[in-house]
Amino acid sequence: MKKASSRKKLAAGKTKARAKTKKVVAKQKKATVAAPKKKATAKTRTKTPVAKAKARAPVAKKKTRAPVAKKKTPVDRASDRAMAVAAQLPEERALNEEEREAMGKVALTATAALGTDGAPGHVVAAIAAFVDDVRGGRRAEPNGQDVRLGLGVLWGEQVRVQVGWRWVHLSYANGFASYALVPDDRAFACFPLNRVTELMVAGADGVDTSLALFDSIRLGTLPGRRAQTYLVIG
Repeated sequence: MKKASSRKKLAAGKTKARAKTKKVVAKQKKATVAAPKKKATAKTRTKTPVAKAKARAPVAKKKTRAPVAKKKTPVDRASDRAMAVAAQLPEERALNEEEREAMGKVALTATAALGTDGAPGHVVAAIAAFVDDVRGGRRAEPNGQDVRLGLGVLWGEQVRVQVGWRWVHLSYANGFASYALVPDDRAFACFPLNRVTELMVAGADGVDTSLALFDSIRLGTLPGRRAQTYLVIG
């Protein structure tokens, strides 16, 4: 009787254990159903150092080139050409009485140094010979400026007497200013005070053109003539 009762107890215990197991399984199923499913994540690939560096490096912005400005072709206007020519033309004024008197005095000094007088052609030839003698070392250079400037004035006076050119004072934009001989139409300008002084130096280079220039002016064989251009000759 005792064995039968113990068997019954064992059977009842097994039944209770099965029931508990079923309850636990049922609860686990409910929990599994109730819990939200996790989204499947893609397998992460291991990045190489270069890939990591690229990932960290900021993305450089593309530089936009500024539009290239088109060069404007300068327009050749007649007014611009006229202004350029006008900028090179000298400013003219007449000689005053004091200047005329001073030029007359140095001309007399030069005439005394030459020891000759006469027709314009004869005087110009004497001046050319004097200059050539100084350049060739056959005559000493004049000590004072009176003879040097006087020979230039004397040469210019022969042109004035021969063809009627007149003395004026010309000033240029670059700062050069001096006494000049010009014709009435201002086509030419000649600076004998400067030119004769430059030529009259011992061993000077260049050709003494004082006589040839006088003959060109006298005969009218100068280069193409254009009024109001003050083309420098000599």
